Amino acid sequence: MSTPISLRNLTKRFGSTTAVNGIDLDVAGGDLFFLLGPSGCGKTTLLRMIAGFTQPTDGSMVFGDRSVTNLPPNKRNCGMVFQGYALWPHMTVEQNVMFGLDVRKQPADEKRKRVAEALDIVQMSQYASRKPNELSGGQQQRVALARALVIEPTVLLLDEPLSNLDAKLRLEMRSQIRDICKKVGTTGVYVTHDQKEALSMADCVAVLKDGDVMQVGPPREIYDRPNNRFVADFLGETNFITGSIHSRNGDHVIVDTQLGRMLSATFPTNLNDNGAVTCSIRPEAIQLVHKGDSESTNNCFSAKRISQIYLGEVAQHQLGVGENVELKAFELNPKPLADFDGSVHIMFDPEDVVILRD
Repeated sequence: MSTPISLRNLTKRFGSTTAVNGIDLDVAGGDLFFLLGPSGCGKTTLLRMIAGFTQPTDGSMVFGDRSVTNLPPNKRNCGMVFQGYALWPHMTVEQNVMFGLDVRKQPADEKRKRVAEALDIVQMSQYASRKPNELSGGQQQRVALARALVIEPTVLLLDEPLSNLDAKLRLEMRSQIRDICKKVGTTGVYVTHDQKEALSMADCVAVLKDGDVMQVGPPREIYDRPNNRFVADFLGETNFITGSIHSRNGDHVIVDTQLGRMLSATFPTNLNDNGAVTCSIRPEAIQLVHKGDSESTNNCFSAKRISQIYLGEVAQHQLGVGENVELKAFELNPKPLADFDGSVHIMFDPEDVVILRD
């Protein structure tokens, strides 16, 4: 049975610097849970506390119904996949994977059986007799994963495991690592600063900033419904538009902005009807249409195309709206520039206008 993880008021201070600031998190058993954020946000320190490599200043950690707060790393039964693989160069693949079982003094027959199973899971059985320097980067990463899995860990911890791979291999390894983790059923905690990695692999994501959790939720939820400006900006590109609440209309909020009056169906439940607000609109939510082609009167504005970057399947448009506003819009399967004279209409759904808390 997969093991849930519970962190309560977890804090780590280094002198006067607070690296992790009283974090509360719950990881469901069997989930692949991502700690996502920029460098220095505290995600690696948090992972090291879960592993037992760093002792918390305050707070508690529970695996299932067992407190591990004061347990040393070797008593927590965590498997660890490091950024640099950390494979022994003088050992074969089989010997590297077996190392953790040697330390645990498992019987020889049991070791051979579990190593064979682990290598089969990561599809590296045919490379058992090779040395690490005879493998590609992706193959070395799979060996490191097999070594972590062979001990049958309660929790699998992954510290930016794909950062040393080239872009194409990272894409291939994303689905492989997720598939392997789901096949084994182990609860995983994965640290990364790569938004695409988190969005494509995670069951749940915690976005961190300066030692605090900004938002926790499934990838689609935190991308489509960020609850603050930092999360909206960190998870992909977005347009920020300032304004103020004009009124409410059923399930919609009408906002007076620099563009004009906009309709939003996405806003905090405790939204204050007074004062300034910030709206976030993703570039891919903005549709470009010829003048006169739009039948909608909501969230439809005239614009001028300032520039375009053509990337094959998508074009990135820089648009001028009104006197001082520039917006970025992504057009999938872009039309030739000749189809536009520079003047266009833009439109977007009220569901794509996200009013932020800050």
